[in-house]
Amino acid sequence: MGTILVFLAGILFLAGILFIKPRAKQDLKWKTVVNWVLYVLWYAITGIGISFIYINSSVGHVKATSTAIFLFLGLSLVIAIILARLLGFLGKTRKEINPSIKA
Repeated sequence: MGTILVFLAGILFLAGILFIKPRAKQDLKWKTVVNWVLYVLWYAITGIGISFIYINSSVGHVKATSTAIFLFLGLSLVIAIILARLLGFLGKTRKEINPSIKA
């Protein structure tokens, strides 16, 4: 099972790189660096959280598992939202159909 999870983790890491690469090159240099640092940080926190949850749930530590779900996956969600905002997936402004008409 561990080999399959490591294989899937590698596939997801490569897919994330291929997904972010075209969008990250369009921005400023500092923003590109911030995007990649946030992606690596998000991936590391998510991986550590999933492994921590997997290990503690298999042993039967309910409190440690619930704490890990709250802490690691909460941090992962916050970083993912920030990364999506910086890449332009969230908070895009709508284009007006006719910009000469003001409401």
